[in-house]
Amino acid sequence: MQPYHFSMEKILDWREDLEEIARKEVKNSENRLMKEKQKLESLLKESRKLKSDNLFKSNIDSVRRHSLYKEMLDENIIQQKLVIKNVEAQLSTVRENLAKANKDKRIMEKLEEKERYVHKEAEKKEEQKQLDEISTLQFGRNFTFNQKVK
Repeated sequence: MQPYHFSMEKILDWREDLEEIARKEVKNSENRLMKEKQKLESLLKESRKLKSDNLFKSNIDSVRRHSLYKEMLDENIIQQKLVIKNVEAQLSTVRENLAKANKDKRIMEKLEEKERYVHKEAEKKEEQKQLDEISTLQFGRNFTFNQKVK
């Protein structure tokens, strides 16, 4: 009998490739989210530092610059939080794609497993058929031999 070969091997390979691509996208999105959170943390750290700085400067110009910088920093913090929210949404979408790719691959693997099982059963059946035929021929020879001896 022929050796086993999965009839949809190329589709299974393709789905494995899709899963690997989705896994890499998840990793990239997680890395981007981590970087964006680090940016936010540095902005917050800068804001805390700015708040703790001495506000009682000698001239009004430095106080005004300090205030403008604080407002700009607060705006950047708000923008960074929005960026993080968008990256988290993107990460969620990419994770869903990974789950779907994984599910599709598992479906193909189950199909391969069933096909392999059917192939093995057919091999067993063929082997049993050959053994039955051999034993029938052996019995026939023994029967005719015994008939001739008597």
